[in-house]
Amino acid sequence: MIDIWPEKKEMGSDQEQLKLSWFYQLLHSFYIFLLGLIAAVFYPYISRFYAFSLASLYSSSKIKQSSQRPKIWIHGASAGEIEAALPLCSRLRERYPHSYIVCSAVNLDGKRMAQKILTPLVNEFIPYPLDLPRVVSRFLDFIQPDIFITMEAELWPNFLFSAKRRGIRCYLVSGRVSQRTFYRTQKIKNYWQRVLLSFDTLFMADQLSYERVLKFGLPEDRVLLLGNIKTDALYERKKKSHPEHLAQKLGLTVDLPVIVAGSIHKEEEELILEAFDKVRKMVPQVKIIIAPRHLDRCLQLVQLFKEKNLAVTSLSKLLTDEEWEVLIIDQMGVLFDFYGLAQVAFVGGSLCKNMQGHNILEPAIWEIPVCYGPYMASFQEVASVLESKGLSRVVHNVEELAYTWYQGITDTEWRKNAQVEARHYFARAGRITEKVVDIITKDWEQSRNA
Repeated sequence: MIDIWPEKKEMGSDQEQLKLSWFYQLLHSFYIFLLGLIAAVFYPYISRFYAFSLASLYSSSKIKQSSQRPKIWIHGASAGEIEAALPLCSRLRERYPHSYIVCSAVNLDGKRMAQKILTPLVNEFIPYPLDLPRVVSRFLDFIQPDIFITMEAELWPNFLFSAKRRGIRCYLVSGRVSQRTFYRTQKIKNYWQRVLLSFDTLFMADQLSYERVLKFGLPEDRVLLLGNIKTDALYERKKKSHPEHLAQKLGLTVDLPVIVAGSIHKEEEELILEAFDKVRKMVPQVKIIIAPRHLDRCLQLVQLFKEKNLAVTSLSKLLTDEEWEVLIIDQMGVLFDFYGLAQVAFVGGSLCKNMQGHNILEPAIWEIPVCYGPYMASFQEVASVLESKGLSRVVHNVEELAYTWYQGITDTEWRKNAQVEARHYFARAGRITEKVVDIITKDWEQSRNA
């Protein structure tokens, strides 16, 4: 049987609550066995597509040698979470200029994004450990963090149990609990309650997630509803973005209507093509910029539009003064800037069943009309708010998508309303990072003086 807190020293109330019954001990043992089996069988795949490498961790000996304090570990699953961590890293660096900050991501896209935008703020980029007890222990013993911050929905039981045992202060920032996740975890509610109790504070992104977390029986003073830190991250990025330079590079003039379709999944590609074809018949000069969710789809997308006799090219192959109707973004981490060129945007991963949606705040902060499909479980509350303000609309099929794009191009009243409402929304939603850092700072200072 696994004793999550094997030390038999004095246990705090949290550790007492976290002792597992025989059923959950057995369940946890099965989780470890299954994860270990998957890791052993699929290690070549894991090492290729995920940012995990024990060797690369040990090769950076300066982490352990550093005496700088506090030592802060910030983790995000993928590129989106890493982008959201930008203002957090910035404020922590300002608050603790002599701190040692490390950053990890689960997949390679996240790792690349971290190296691209966080390099001036972070001392070291590290892999995230597979959630196996021995691997996690070796990572934590090597890095010895004082503070661990994870973004949104990254909950790995063994890591959190081990961190709690070592007295590391743990925080969930912009926490989200989707309806699907909530229903699944309710089947083993007591187990996930123990996982969540590993956090010192959970900063939840929206009202629904806040209410769902409290239903696990967590103390109310440990769960705070502050909002989505991505709004602050988007402010930071927008300040540094120069869409006018990008427009000049692409040969776009102010009067040219542009549609941007971001985070498009394979199942949505034909739908995008059909909708764009319909809009072209009404607005012949319209152009569309498409960012596939996975870059390995870029070549297929170019071929798909070529078969319809459209002038299509990819960003990396765009020639000076080249005429194009369709531009495929085949580079990571640039979609946000392209939203700044659009009159109307569509956010993918939302038109087909089993999809969860993607971040609709990215185009919305550019004060333009936004549309998306009905499958938005990961961003449902944000979508509802934007819809109520007239900032966004739900589309269910090709006809509705084409008509919404057409309206976004031609309906100046909708665009003006979107501009006004977006400014109001983001003005209210900002300044979340400061509140998070204030609480983390207070906790750290108290722990040092204890």
